[in-house]
Amino acid sequence: MTRSAEELLPFYVNGTLDAAERAEVDAALADSADLRAELEVLTALRKQMQAEEVESPGEFGLARLMRDVDRDGPASSAPGEEPGNVVPIRRLRIWQIAAALVLAIGLAQSVILLNAPGDPGFELASGGAAGADFVVGFAPDATEAQIRALLLNAGVEISAGPSALGLYELAVLDETGIQAAEEMLLAAEGRLIDTLEVIAP
Repeated sequence: MTRSAEELLPFYVNGTLDAAERAEVDAALADSADLRAELEVLTALRKQMQAEEVESPGEFGLARLMRDVDRDGPASSAPGEEPGNVVPIRRLRIWQIAAALVLAIGLAQSVILLNAPGDPGFELASGGAAGADFVVGFAPDATEAQIRALLLNAGVEISAGPSALGLYELAVLDETGIQAAEEMLLAAEGRLIDTLEVIAP
């Protein structure tokens, strides 16, 4: 048993204990005069509570309550007055219409810009992006000075890179020297260049 006889006493008075708990409380009552006195108090309290009649407010109770609430409530403002913290509906509608117009104009502008022709509308001062003629991967032990000398001698420049794989795109500076650039890069393959792919026709 986890509860003491004193804790079980109210349930004993109500008659909600099982047989084992009831036997435990009976044994404790036989031994303790204090528990018997408390049992008498609880029994008298239960009889008194059972004897009291709960009165309902009747069918007009809610109506009487509402009348009292209305009488005690704050005085309502005059019907023609608008409180100062409320925005009138006509002013609110103007802002709603203005917001809808701004949204429509922004949407129309977005549609026009998205459907515009593919011309960028500008041109780089250098004459545009150079297409790659070669894709190279430099040797890990190649120094920056060696790579720069090779690129200058071959007449090429780095147009993009390095990629995620460490590859660089090279563009020939003079279109007439594409054959010479290819020969110089092929000659450096194995020393300064690990991989070489010729893209130029």
